[in-house]
Amino acid sequence: MKRLAIVVPYRNRQQHLDQFVPHMRAYFARDKTDRTIDYRVIIVEQEQGTPFNRGALKNIGFVLTEPHTDYICFHDIDYLPIWADYSWAGVPTPIVWYGAEERPIAPGRTNCVARHNLDHFFGGAVLVPNGAFRAVNGYSNDYWGWGFEDEDFKLRFAVAGIEPGRRKGTFLPLAHDSEGFRLDATPSAIALVNQQMMQERWRAGLPADGLSTLKFEVIARASLPDPLPERRAPWDMVKVRLGGCPTPQQHEALAAPGASPGYRRV
Repeated sequence: MKRLAIVVPYRNRQQHLDQFVPHMRAYFARDKTDRTIDYRVIIVEQEQGTPFNRGALKNIGFVLTEPHTDYICFHDIDYLPIWADYSWAGVPTPIVWYGAEERPIAPGRTNCVARHNLDHFFGGAVLVPNGAFRAVNGYSNDYWGWGFEDEDFKLRFAVAGIEPGRRKGTFLPLAHDSEGFRLDATPSAIALVNQQMMQERWRAGLPADGLSTLKFEVIARASLPDPLPERRAPWDMVKVRLGGCPTPQQHEALAAPGASPGYRRV
């Protein structure tokens, strides 16, 4: 049986964490398709002090779980599965579809929404075989603040000639402020900076950063207890300190007037 690790990048989202953990435990105990999967979960928490770096945290989760698994699900904490398929995938396979069509930008402060082109959506929850992840050197470590690590990741598979799959799972999205947009639904300063960086990097050739340039330190690790276990599985929360730092342009964008003080920023 193929072994699955679910890797969750995390910081400052306690309310979502409190929903995610019991929901996922119940899902993998009761779902008709996925309750037999040999799975483990690692929540990789970034310490305070630098802007959030989702790609680097995913790389860390992979490195820490690789010896015990055959494939990974890189999973955002704000998507809860209702009906999905986490079984082995031989190619990179996004599994979020229903529930990701559009997301509110700032609930209670604006009615504007961000819309996803689901045929190209490469976030939420993505299954990746370990070998394929190694083959493309993982995620970039250079997208600090918000956005475009998923697009960069998708391009790595395209250049490597690895065609992704897609499964149309149904998920419950958890609302939160988006760091990628202003209240009027125009792109935020950090989104524009990271988009430009991605475009410039790929015009210059295949980016060299990723697993091979990853630098981090584990500063705390604990198992998450399950008070009413229906099905036992390893659940770990790891706090990490990242090496590297944002570019001056990223720093400036994150300090721009109107930038959200949310969980991605500090």
